Amino acid sequence: MNKTVKFVLGAMCVALAGCADHDDPELNPIDTTAVRISSDVKVSPQVAWSWYDQSEKLTVSVDNVNMDAPKGVVLRSVDLLANGSVIASKPFAGERLEFMLPLSDVSTGRLNLAVMGNLIQKNARDAQILIADNLEQIVFKEIPDFDCKVTLAVTVTGRSTTGEELNKTFEVESKDHFTVEVPASELYWTPTSGTASTLEVTMTASAEVWSTNSTFECGVTRIYWGGNSSTPVYKFTINNSKGALAAKKCGIDVDTTRWGVWEGVNTGNTNLTYIFSVAETD
Repeated sequence: MNKTVKFVLGAMCVALAGCADHDDPELNPIDTTAVRISSDVKVSPQVAWSWYDQSEKLTVSVDNVNMDAPKGVVLRSVDLLANGSVIASKPFAGERLEFMLPLSDVSTGRLNLAVMGNLIQKNARDAQILIADNLEQIVFKEIPDFDCKVTLAVTVTGRSTTGEELNKTFEVESKDHFTVEVPASELYWTPTSGTASTLEVTMTASAEVWSTNSTFECGVTRIYWGGNSSTPVYKFTINNSKGALAAKKCGIDVDTTRWGVWEGVNTGNTNLTYIFSVAETD
């Protein structure tokens, strides 16, 4: 008969009392092929690429556990394993479980976490069933850090009512991970004669990425203007008045990848997208 795991402590005590002989080698083990367990297992904090250093602590939560099993099979407890070894065990009473793991207690390198359930049944030997595995994290002494810089080549053209023409190009670079500032003094134009109500602007973005503290190699795989263009080039028309560029709320997305070996760990290729906004300055 199938059932959903909903236990109270009193029921668990009865089950435990009835399974005192659970280690008897003459008993048949619980048939785990007839047991199915589903659950929500999460590792937090969730960070990019699941890279941590030994000063941090992880929480492994096990929630919404449901079990389909033959009559009499009880989920007695849940174990947290790290690289195949049990590091914590908690009795299960139908409620959410949380395991705290200080990373100072584990060695650096790849850390493979798993969650195992311990089953009991009257007149049967104990058995274990895997609830979740391959919860891989990487523990470093020093987490690799990366930086990204965007350069904009800006071309501005315009024509005044008297035929005077503007054609100029200038470059600006990002100041941080998030912003590229374009000076209004470089962008807008006051003709010597007549007026110019609009400007044609072409912005061509390029980027570079590097690691500031590791030997990882890095590369830019794609640059595009969010919501406006699938290429690094963005052409548009704006009013020839301060604030017109800011009103467009332009954004640049830079897809990057990094690879290599750090502290003896080959992480494979990992990807990160940097998102820059284009700001107008005085």
